[in-house]
Amino acid sequence: MSVANLGYVAAVVLTLACVAVVLLLVTIRVTKDRSEARRVHLRGPVWRHVMTLSTGEKDEVEESLAVLLAAGPQDRAAVVDDAFALVPKLRGTARDLLRDVLREWGSLDDAVAQTRARSAVRRCRGIYRLGVLRYPTSRDLVLAGLDDRDFGVRRTAMLALGAFHEAEVVENLLRRAALEPRLRRDFLSSIDRIGSVAVPVLRAGLRQSVSDGESGDRRGSLAAAALGLVGAIQAVPELEQALEDGDVELKIAAIYALGELGASSSVIALAAPLGHGDADVRRAAARALGLIGGDWAVPALASVLHDDDNVEVSRAAANALHRCGAAGREVLEHSRAPVAREVVALAALGGS
Repeated sequence: MSVANLGYVAAVVLTLACVAVVLLLVTIRVTKDRSEARRVHLRGPVWRHVMTLSTGEKDEVEESLAVLLAAGPQDRAAVVDDAFALVPKLRGTARDLLRDVLREWGSLDDAVAQTRARSAVRRCRGIYRLGVLRYPTSRDLVLAGLDDRDFGVRRTAMLALGAFHEAEVVENLLRRAALEPRLRRDFLSSIDRIGSVAVPVLRAGLRQSVSDGESGDRRGSLAAAALGLVGAIQAVPELEQALEDGDVELKIAAIYALGELGASSSVIALAAPLGHGDADVRRAAARALGLIGGDWAVPALASVLHDDDNVEVSRAAANALHRCGAAGREVLEHSRAPVAREVVALAALGGS
């Protein structure tokens, strides 16, 4: 066969291959569009009953519940993803009813099976759904996700465990977050959902960290931040103790927590860190005193308006004084510190 013939055959083969690829892509697109159209067609009537669980009258809810429990596999598949996304947005009886429907549909068993999949994506989906369903027997599977080899799965487990309001869950969340700093925000998000149940565990973790001193891990700073987040005013003694005995990271976390809690009795304890050798500690103390406010905080804040080592400390003190009412603003107006004039000028521009 000549070179020309070989070129002709190659061109024909290449053309046919391109046509085959185009036909395959068109077929996939048409099939996908038809599948989506079928799902949308099935979804409408079923989704109306799902929404009735949260918005309908008692008799309407009972009717919709019966329809959903009797739904077939195709009807379930059309709405199950949207139903899982809806559960966290509901409250009270409506949320419990939708969870019951999903369990009756076999979603709990499916989620358990997904947590054992080789795919990290499927494990994430399974753990997320177990958290949404919040079935007591599935808690340990979600806890196991904290030690998964994949970060995405560990993060999903950290967030999903916010649905389980138990002390043992809080202990494991604190342990994992201390080992993996990237999970700090997710840890705090889950603790915020768990609420007051977490307080005893967090206080114990903070006390242990203070006792361990420099040899302790990050549990203390995480516990302090979480205590401030959930408004644990009963933890003020432990947080104030951390100002005296904790390392720099723990001191800063405890300072911010005391500022968020806003106890006026903490003003004296927060005044001491204004003289600390670390500028970040001094700045945090100034901000916390500004959050608490009041006349008692003014003398301590005025003493660091001329911080020679770090202008950000002085600026934080000036902003804090502005939040302390008339007494604080009077100090700023009579001060020659550049940051004081800066805050006064900005306040005038803002009309405050």
